[in-house]
Amino acid sequence: MDDPNPSRILAGNAAGAVAMIIIGLVIFIPSGLCTGIIGGGALIGMFVNPRNFDGIAMIIIPLVVGGPFVAGGFALIWSGIKRLRGR
Repeated sequence: MDDPNPSRILAGNAAGAVAMIIIGLVIFIPSGLCTGIIGGGALIGMFVNPRNFDGIAMIIIPLVVGGPFVAGGFALIWSGIKRLRGR
């Protein structure tokens, strides 16, 4: 039986890790920007008009809708970096 070529196995792992990082960045950056801008706008609106209680709901909505995408993109980036380092 032939031993597998270690450099070929490492190249496949590195390519998969880089793909995970790129896909994670493609998910993380736009969803993070969108969630941050909408949440930041709601936060500014709460400071400008403190009597308006809709600001709390407008902060929770982007976190509920965009939060899983931000977390998923970050998880892909993190696991891709860990795979690239060999851990």
